[in-house]
Amino acid sequence: MFTLFGDKIIWWVSILLFVTSILLVYSSGGTTTLISHITHLIMGLGLIFIFSRFNYKYFTNLSTILVILSSLMLLILIILPSYKGVIISTIKGRWISFGMFSFQPSELAKYSLVIFLCRNLVLYKEQLIYFKFLALYILLPTALICFLIMPFNLSTVILIYLIVVFIIFISGYPLLLFFKYIIIPSLFIASVFFSLLVIPSNSILDNLPRLTTWKNRICLEEPSAPPLSWVDCSAYDSSKIYSNNYQIDKALGAINRGGLLGKGAGDSFYKKILPDSISDFIYAILIEEYGFVGGVIVLLLYLIFYQRIMFLSVRSQNDFPRLLLLALGTIVLFQALMHMSVSVNLIPVTGQTLPLISKGGSSVWVTSLAFGIILNISHQIKNQD
Repeated sequence: MFTLFGDKIIWWVSILLFVTSILLVYSSGGTTTLISHITHLIMGLGLIFIFSRFNYKYFTNLSTILVILSSLMLLILIILPSYKGVIISTIKGRWISFGMFSFQPSELAKYSLVIFLCRNLVLYKEQLIYFKFLALYILLPTALICFLIMPFNLSTVILIYLIVVFIIFISGYPLLLFFKYIIIPSLFIASVFFSLLVIPSNSILDNLPRLTTWKNRICLEEPSAPPLSWVDCSAYDSSKIYSNNYQIDKALGAINRGGLLGKGAGDSFYKKILPDSISDFIYAILIEEYGFVGGVIVLLLYLIFYQRIMFLSVRSQNDFPRLLLLALGTIVLFQALMHMSVSVNLIPVTGQTLPLISKGGSSVWVTSLAFGIILNISHQIKNQD
């Protein structure tokens, strides 16, 4: 009989998320899609089991290799946006395919970078008070990964940036230096980003594809009076704007139809007409079928997971496992909240999946790897008592 390493509550949360995923993907995608998804989930569960037994300390050095590997894969996506070969069967958009399996390098890069930064924040803690070391060990690696991901997924860049700021803060970095080197530059970068949104349409900056996408997503129902009225939507193609917000309209329709208790398992109407209903908008389908109550239960699963992360981090006697726990747990929670916020139209469409629920091999596997590391750390913390 197999022994499960690590915190049992986190194990139960992961299993319940997997079960929820199976129910929703079967209901929305059909038998063929379900078989493919269950294969991904079984592999994900295997990764959790293996890495819950794999001493997290090995990731101290392995993280450097993973950052380099993911950077190279992202660079390949930029250099060869469309390619067919032998070893790498296909490169298209955000994806690299190896035979039957497709992989999204940005998923690996996101977690690899965070593990790498946690290592550096602990290993070079004394040197990081000097800006040159902060830039070398923290800021430049972050900028590199964000620069490589930005052409494909701006929302992932924003997620990474928020996580990096968070882990620098909780690492115990001097508060005055934190404001000087992190917060003030962050505010400057944010102001530049929002300035790009208000630059008149048809400018040279509209050739930036992800910026154009975000502008279209902000110019919602009425191009002449978007919710963020300072965004210039005057020259945007209204049909394109309506198309970009078709998903939001249908997601809100699904949520409205679900009501308090939902229409029941498999009784979703919007799964047939909502694009990406089993990935980017699976939370909307969840609420349609299981209602507001079902949506709250899933939200509570992520909050329970994060509560265990907080509890375990307090019990940890060492800086690296404590920081790594909080960093990995925060990625999962932030990503889940971003996904849910999109479904209820609180923020523009991001393309972020719902961790361990949305269909997508890359997301499931890399998130499972993170869960495995978290469980191993929890096992080590239990043994230290």
